[in-house]
Amino acid sequence: MRMRVWIARLPVLLMSAGIVWVSNQSVTVPQPFSFADKLYHVLAYAVYGWTLLLALRTFPLASRQQLVLALSIGFLFAASDELHQAFVPGRTADLLDWVADAVGIACAVGLTIVRKEHACPK
Repeated sequence: MRMRVWIARLPVLLMSAGIVWVSNQSVTVPQPFSFADKLYHVLAYAVYGWTLLLALRTFPLASRQQLVLALSIGFLFAASDELHQAFVPGRTADLLDWVADAVGIACAVGLTIVRKEHACPK
């Protein structure tokens, strides 16, 4: 496999591993304000969604397929992450965390769509 393909796929692999590692920690991140954890989820999963899109560009898929796959894989990964946290001491699975994750992924996909539309006006 070409080096450029691996370079494009590596960020999503690192983000996935990082998210799983953080989710496996019993210690939680300090919350400077009431909804800080949701903001962290949105930001982290927006980056994750962007890395998914970057990796999916290395496959022979139509642009629409890449976007749908990024949403599907991202939402499923986020759900599995929340489920995983249910088994980590000191952590809980939270539906609102999953919603925040999904919003982050959707933001990455949405920004990609907007960027493509502005780059290639019809």
